[in-house]
Order: sequence, then structure tokens, then C-alpha cells
Amino acid sequence: MPKRHYFLPPRSDSPLPWLPWGFSLIFPVALLALVGTLLVGAFADEGQASVETPESLIAQTSATITPTFVSDPVSATTSATQPTQGAAPTVASTPAMTTGSFEGVVTDSAGAPVQGARVSDGETLQVTGADGLFQMSFAGAEPDASLRIDAPGYGAWEQPVAGLTVRLDVALETQVVNAIYMNPNMSGTDEDIDRFIEIIDTTAANAVVIDIKEEIIYYDSQVELFVDAGTVRPIMDLAAVLKKFKDHGIYTIARLVVFKDGLVAKANPDMAVLNNQTGDLWRDDNGVAWVNPMVHSLWEANADLAVEAAGYGFDEIQYDYVRFPTDGDFSTMDFGLENTQANREKSIEGFLALARERLLPLGVRQSADVFGYTLLVDDDLGIGQNFPRIAQHVDYISPMIYPSHWPDGSLAVDGHPNDFPYETIEISMRRAGEKLEGEMLQVRPWLQDFNYFDLMPYGDDEVRAQIQAVEDAGGSGWMLWDPNNRYHPGGIDPEPGSIPAAASPEAGTPVPGRPVARRRHTRGSIR
Repeated sequence: MPKRHYFLPPRSDSPLPWLPWGFSLIFPVALLALVGTLLVGAFADEGQASVETPESLIAQTSATITPTFVSDPVSATTSATQPTQGAAPTVASTPAMTTGSFEGVVTDSAGAPVQGARVSDGETLQVTGADGLFQMSFAGAEPDASLRIDAPGYGAWEQPVAGLTVRLDVALETQVVNAIYMNPNMSGTDEDIDRFIEIIDTTAANAVVIDIKEEIIYYDSQVELFVDAGTVRPIMDLAAVLKKFKDHGIYTIARLVVFKDGLVAKANPDMAVLNNQTGDLWRDDNGVAWVNPMVHSLWEANADLAVEAAGYGFDEIQYDYVRFPTDGDFSTMDFGLENTQANREKSIEGFLALARERLLPLGVRQSADVFGYTLLVDDDLGIGQNFPRIAQHVDYISPMIYPSHWPDGSLAVDGHPNDFPYETIEISMRRAGEKLEGEMLQVRPWLQDFNYFDLMPYGDDEVRAQIQAVEDAGGSGWMLWDPNNRYHPGGIDPEPGSIPAAASPEAGTPVPGRPVARRRHTRGSIR
């Protein structure tokens, strides 16, 4: 049987005209009074009959639609939900619209209120406070509209509006997402996909992160900006790849590189960071041009791409390089607006807010990757990444806390952080908790499963130590990064007692400092 490849090669006037005006006015006046009386009675009866309560709506409904994500990516921009395949349509004698008011409390499985839960009908969004309470009114919602309740670290709850009672007590179940990264440039055959599935099916992993855009868009996107720029070069049958993972119940995440986009910069200099000395494209130390995060049309295009990808069936969209450049001659960068912290933060947060609004009707989560050093500073690192501020706009925030990429002396460990995988991750996660006031279920970090130059190589033990540190800190899962897609399954399923005791408080104290701004990195090791 020939080998199947999921990755394909780059490819009239009067009101009563019948009444004579010469007649005495007595008759028409009497007639009008009679007709008016009859009409008022008729409308009153009709209005009374049309009043519906949530309970009456429920009683009149014989079948309901369970909303799901659309499978056609083109229709995803106009249709938020579709019936599950094979489900019977709603059959009811209700009016064409539904009206109701609902209130309730969101708790965890133990009955504790869940703060920060998102309650939405696809158009209106509420976020629960510390008491877990919410109240939402539906005025003219479609009969098949659904109410979705979601929170970081929990599985989503979703029900059709037509089937809801006035009072809702919703208990969310914990959901941990543990992912491995798939680079479509490195893994493209049946065997490659099967290898990922085997790792996930046989270890603590339950998710996969798949690149959909890193300058090149790896599937047949129809987003106009990227098509016109020539960056759509399909190498994978995305629908087929996702189906295979979904058949195994695997949570899927789309990785979308946003502002490090040299090809779009070349095709659209008006959208690029420019050099204020030459007027040409500004380039970083590696000669790469960047698009300008302050340009709103870029926000729109990347949000369109996220919606399109969600239409294929991804559970989550993850934004990488959602930042300003980190290396090069910063004095020559021209963004069209002043390069201030306020402007940078507004740009990054503006994009994330827009993308979240666009994804809301689809019920798809979003996340963002940030530098690990955002955990040690209170500003934006000069790149628009302010950890707690970004966290307000995503379901999950993912600091890249690879031990190899903490400079020597940046953390209080007895040597290079690369040599202390547990302690380095423990320090990082604790600082993340401090930044988010203990809301650790929003934190899902990137961990290291690669070797970095001449530093200590990583294997099962080092991978296991990092995972244990995340679990001890109460994080909402983890993601493993290796640009070459060579993983250590033995480290993904830790055995009890195989990890050393947690680092002491003294060892967990971070040392103030800054990252080396212009350090060169190999592609894929740091983003």
C-alpha cells in the first residue's frame, strides 16, 4: 500500500376611500370606534399568547441541537456554531427568537467558587468574580444559541439556551493540557503522525501543538493579506492531520507566529518596521525584517487566520512572537508612533483583545507565549510583553522557561540554570504565581526537551524533573519544545519518588537582572 502523506508539496391617500365624504360624520365615527375596539381586543389576546418563560420554552422543545465548531473554515467567519452531525434539529412551537434571564454560580468539582470563569453566548461575555456568580439576559437570541462557561484549567461546559433553567449551578471539571510540539517541516508522513499519537496515547501527554504559520503558512489559507504576499505555501493537509489526532481524543493547539514575519514585511513595507536612517526595512541582528505590531491591519489579518484555523477544529490558538523585536539597533527602529512602553503594551494587548473577540463565538481558547524573563521584571522588557497584563487577554499564558536560556547567574542556583532543571522551573513557576496572585491554573509553560550547544544534554531525567516542578507548583499542564521533534517519552510519565525534594526557599530566590538583549540563538530554541 502506498505511503500516505498528510503533508503535501508546496502548493393610496385616504385611509377609508370607500366612505363618501358627504355622509354625516356620525356613521364613520361610530364605525371607527367599533373597529378600534375589535382590533384592540385581538392584539391584546395575541400579545398575551406570545409571552414565553424559560420553563415553557423547555416544555415545548422536543429535541435540541448540541452546538459544535464548524468544519468548513471558510464559513467559520460567519457561522459560530453548527449542529452536531446527525443530530435532529430543534422542533418547537416557540417563536423564532428566545428571551430569558439566567443567573448562577460557577464552582469547581469540590464546590469552591471559580473566579475568572468566562460566561458567554457568543456575543456577550461576563467574567465571574471571587464568588463565582454570574447573571446574563438573552433578548432575541436565536433558538439554537448556546451558553458556554469556560475557565483556565477546566474543561468547558456548554448547553443550548433553549434548554436552560433560570438558575444555573455549574460545576467545572479540571482539565490539564500536556502537549508536545510538532514542527511540520520535520514531521510529515504517516509514520511521523503515528509516532506522535503513540507518545501521547502511552504517556501523560494528551495534546499536540502544531505550527500553522511561521512566516510561511503551512496550510491552504484563504486570508487575503497572506495570499497576496505569497506566504501561503501548503505543505500539509490540515483537515486530515487534525482528524487523525481528533480520532484519538487529542487536544489540538495551533501555533501562530504573529509579528516576526519578514516575508509580509518585504511584500508590504507600509506594514513593516522601518529604518529611520535609510527608510528601508529595519532588520534585526540576524537580518530578519519584522512587521510593525502597531499596524492594526496586521492585527486583523492574524485574527482572521486564527478564526480560519479554529474553523478547521483546533481547540486552541496560540500566539508566538507576539512581541516587538529583541535584538538589533533599536535606535534606528521606526514604528510610525513613539516607541514607548505604553504604546508597545497597547499594541500587543490590542491584538490579543481583538483576536479574543473574534474567537469568542467559536468557543475556541487562546494563549500566548512570553519570555521567561517577564517573570522577573515589572515592565514590558522593551518588547510589549507585560506578564500580568497579557494574562488578562488569554486563557493560558505560556512563559518559555527553558533552563538553557536563563543566563548564568540570573537565578539563585549553584551554577548554570541548565544544570538545575527542577530548581529553575520551580523558581519560574513561583514567580508566575506571584505575578498572577496565585492564579496558577492560567499558567502552562514551555519546557525544554532539546540540547543547547555545549551545556549539559537533556534526557528522561531532566525532562521529568521539569514536569515535576510544574505539577508541584499547580500549573495547568506543560508543553515540550524540540524543533527537531525528538522527544524523551520516558521523561513524560514520571514514576512516584523518582524526583528529588523541592528546592529550598533560599535556592528559589531570583536574582535581579536582565537578559542579554543581543544574544544570538539558533532557530527553534527560543522565540
